[in-house]
Amino acid sequence: MAADLHIHIFEGITEEDLADFNSHTLGSKYFDLRRPQRSLLDNPAGETPNVWIGEVSWLKAGLFEDGEQAYIPDTVREISRLIGEDLPVLDDELIKKIGDAFDLPNQTGYSLSEGEEVLAFLEQHKGKKAYTISW
Repeated sequence: MAADLHIHIFEGITEEDLADFNSHTLGSKYFDLRRPQRSLLDNPAGETPNVWIGEVSWLKAGLFEDGEQAYIPDTVREISRLIGEDLPVLDDELIKKIGDAFDLPNQTGYSLSEGEEVLAFLEQHKGKKAYTISW
């Protein structure tokens, strides 16, 4: 089972919304099973402007010996590392690094977005904070 990594724009939400959204997500800095979780459908963190990056299976990557190579496209890994939940500002340098990530090889069977579409979206939102979500 694969998930989809998206870059979201931190707009119209609070970090509390993001914490609620990811409170039951393993690996999230907001992971806390004691925290009551709002319905994902009622949480604005999933409704912010976003762009699809590609498919990934974080679970399979963790379960199998060669999982990182087989189930995490290098592009997805790099963009997740660059943005994650740290809310970096989309500036020229970060946008270039994201664009460069689309030049990395994809040794998985998973699909990726077209880099040009992602870069156009990021240019529209330059100067804003971003975060990633895997759906």
